[in-house]
Formats: sequence, structure tokens, C-alpha cells
Amino acid sequence: MNKNGEPRFSALRVIAAIFANLTAILSANYIVFFILDHFNPGFNFVVRSDFLLTKYLHFVIPVLMLQTALFYLLLFAAGGAKPKRFQKKRLIWILVIDIVLAGLFAMTVNARAFGWVKWLRPQESAPVAIATRVPTPEPTAAPTPEPTAEATPEQSGQGTVAPGETPGPETPTPELTEAPTPEPTPIPGLLGDKFKEKFSEGEPVITEPNTSETLADGTEKTLIYTYAGQKSAFELYHCQKGKQEYQIADIYVRDIEKLTTLYENDQGNAKLMREFVENSPVLIAISSDYFANNANGKGLIIRNGMLIRSNPCKYSDLCVIYQDGTVRCFDCKQDKIDNEEILANYPYHSFYFGPALLDANGNAKTTFNSTLVEPNPRSAFGYYEPGHYAFISVLGSYAQIDINNKNAGNGKAGGLTLSELSELCASLGMKAAYNMDGGRSISMYWNNRLFGHNVRVIGDILAVVD
Repeated sequence: MNKNGEPRFSALRVIAAIFANLTAILSANYIVFFILDHFNPGFNFVVRSDFLLTKYLHFVIPVLMLQTALFYLLLFAAGGAKPKRFQKKRLIWILVIDIVLAGLFAMTVNARAFGWVKWLRPQESAPVAIATRVPTPEPTAAPTPEPTAEATPEQSGQGTVAPGETPGPETPTPELTEAPTPEPTPIPGLLGDKFKEKFSEGEPVITEPNTSETLADGTEKTLIYTYAGQKSAFELYHCQKGKQEYQIADIYVRDIEKLTTLYENDQGNAKLMREFVENSPVLIAISSDYFANNANGKGLIIRNGMLIRSNPCKYSDLCVIYQDGTVRCFDCKQDKIDNEEILANYPYHSFYFGPALLDANGNAKTTFNSTLVEPNPRSAFGYYEPGHYAFISVLGSYAQIDINNKNAGNGKAGGLTLSELSELCASLGMKAAYNMDGGRSISMYWNNRLFGHNVRVIGDILAVVD
């Protein structure tokens, strides 16, 4: 009871205040994330903002608002709150102060949790141990000795028949044998003679077939572009099933150096896909793992045979492309990821993002080391065999952007879940597949065109050159 003999309803007041403040804190958090996510000035939390916005805040804030309203209605109904205490001007000031304080609290917590204040500075790159490829001797035909005719009696002088002597038996003349035709020399490189028809022996050959087929699941798959060079080749397919759209590039390289990366060590230098490929020899590219966005400097990061970072890999799956063209994805929960062992086996690239999409046998996974499993725009890298890879880019429901960074339409579907992306990679026969940076970062570049939503800056791209 208060001094006027009225019930205090202290517990109800406290609960209502707690819910009101939680609503204010999360609302402020939502506003901060939303603004920075859509008008990204290059902070270090882009991937996490997608997760928080889509998985929690969209659902939690309305629920908290409803609960808060119910508690205050109870207070009003029971007489635990006076209407004069909730005058319009007073409420506005309470709301402003609460949101400002909640926003400061949210920023402090996130700055601590996500390391916004710890900028990733450029690090000195050290070369990874480069494997010296021992050239395979080209098979040459064994030399056939030239047939030497035996000396005739006249040449040796021994066969001269003296008068009255009987000539001896004649020495047979040896037959000449034809030298065997040498076998064709195998083509050196990752693929050897395999997929020879995909490449060009001279100038690059580019086609735009636009030939379509309907798959068993109803997907309309159209071959829209092919490139055949001497060292690199790819076929690009546009796939559509209902409202869902994605592109798959079937990639062939004879030299691992043709599967390259362009990157920025410093988060502050991140840029759009079109800025990466401008004035570059890139033929096709997708967004990579944005390692510079990791303000805490986690993971093993190798780019183009250069070691950028060698820190523990505890929280995300690791993907390694070795210099012999093989690929292995490491599960951070099940595999012991030994950086020294990986470095000793001549890696060329490594990515710390994920998750891995297939198990060790190439089957689709059902559980993932990731929290963002719901439908989302996706980028992925796939592996068939040394020299044979794939890029995948999946649209979501955001605006599509062309090469000039202009709106080129809107996606109709929300993207793929991790399970759906995993099943897609398994159905294509990949041995390994790895999820790259998605959301508004995704884009696939080819032939001065862009497929995707690349409205956020990214730190690196995975590309093919010839």
C-alpha cells in the first residue's frame, strides 16, 4: 500500500518496466543494425547483422511490445498506474531517453562482442612453402638402332675369291625395320588430357548458346555462356525453378594459379565486386569469405600461396585448396584442424567462413556449423576433382544489381536454406562444397555482367583468369 492506502503493484510495475526496457534496448539495437546494414560504411559486423535481423529481432521485438502493452494494461485496469503519469510529452521524453540509453548499451555490448573497435590492420604476408612440381618426363620412344648392313666381300676384302677356290656362303643382307611412331605427348597440368574438348588450342572461344533443358525436378536449366581458353574454361548455367533463380559455373583449369583471389587485407579498403574486377583479367568470380571482416583475426587465411594469418580455427569450418588442385573442407567441430599440418602439405588458398556443405563422402549434410540456416542469398564453391570446380550464386528477395551498380530488378524468392544448398551440391556430384559470404554480398561476375545483390562492400573475390 502507498501512503494513500492504494495498492502499489510493485512486482507488476517492475516486470512491466523490465519488458519496456528490453523492448527499447532491442529496438535500438535493431535500428542501429538496420541502418548500418543497409547503408554500410564498412563496419566489421555485416554477416552477424544479417543473422540478428533475420533470426531474432524481427520476431522478438513484436513479442516484447505485446507483452509490455499487456502488463501496462493490467496496471491501468488494476489502478496501479495513473493516466496523468502517462501524458504525451512525458511519454515522448521517457521513450527518447530510454532508447538513447538502450542504444548506447547495445552499442557497447556489440562493440565488445563483435570487436568493432578492433580494426584489422594489414598484416605482412609470408610465403607458404611452395611445392616444387616435379615435371613428369615426357615419354619418348626408345631409340631404334639404325640397321647396319654387314660388309660385303668386296668391302671387307675377305670375300675375294682366289682363282681355284670355292666361294663361301653369302652373308644375308639384314632387313630394315620401321621405327615405331612415338605416342602423343600428354598435356601437362591438373587435368592432363581430360576435358580436352573444353579448351582452345589458340585464341579463346566464347559462345552464348542459350540452350535449355528441363530437369526432373522441374528446374529450367539454360546454358547461357561458355569460355574456352588454353588454360581455363567454364560453362555458365542459369537455373530457375518457380521463383527461385541461381547460376552455376562449371569451371576447368589446367593450372591452380588460374583459380585465383583478389583481396584487401584491411577492412577499410573493402569494395564492391565491380570495383574488384574493373581493369582486371578476371573471367568469372564470386564473393569469397571476407576474411578482413573478422576483426578478431581468427582462422587460417591463405591467398594465392601467401600466408596471411595462421590462427586457431575453432568456430567456423575451413576450406583448403591445395597446390595439386585437391580440396578439403574441415569440420571445426569434428576434425582436428592442424594449421602446421595443412601448411606442410602445400596449400594455395584457404577460407574461414563456411559451413562445409557435404560430408567426407560427398553426401548432403543435415546439420551445419552455422546459425544462418534459413533461406538466404548464397554463394558457394564446389569441387569435383583437381582442376574441375564450380561457382554457385543464389538470388534472394533483394534488389538485383547490374555491373554499373544500378537496380536491375528484384529477386522473387528468399534464397536457399543451407540444407537445400547442400542437396543441390550433392545432386551435381561434387566431392566437396563450401558456403561463402552470402546475403547482400552475393554476386557472380562474368563477361562484364553481374548476377546478384552486391550492394555491400566485400573484402575479396574468388576468380578464374586465363
